Amino acid sequence: MPIPGRTTLGLILLCGALGGCVTSGDSVDSAPDGIDRVVAGEPAFMQQTYMTMDERCRQVTRPSAVLTQKPRHGTVRMLTHRARAVYGPGSYAHCDGRLGNSLAFEYTSAPDYRGRDGFTVRVRYADGEIRHGRYEIEVR
Repeated sequence: MPIPGRTTLGLILLCGALGGCVTSGDSVDSAPDGIDRVVAGEPAFMQQTYMTMDERCRQVTRPSAVLTQKPRHGTVRMLTHRARAVYGPGSYAHCDGRLGNSLAFEYTSAPDYRGRDGFTVRVRYADGEIRHGRYEIEVR
């Protein structure tokens, strides 16, 4: 069973090594515990998205993904979403804040559901590398 704080930290470290993580922050609340908080029945982009840039901060082919575990109380769509790169320390730190097209996940709960939900994805980068992501959601 994943530990929420470690899941988020793992995704941040993983993406820094690949040159491929961003965050979108316009539709959902995210807490330090790594749980995305959404409003019941309303579509919301999850905070963690995936993007790849080269060393010159130019957009590279957007990753693709498959849903490996569906949410129990809602639906997920995979979309392209404009977001700012967040790499943190490392060889891609100079790309922080650059805008690009990312692979994003939009979650919508059943209108009458309140509580916890989640889903998992398998992300494939253009170079063939595969990563796994887990999203934990609190529906209000």
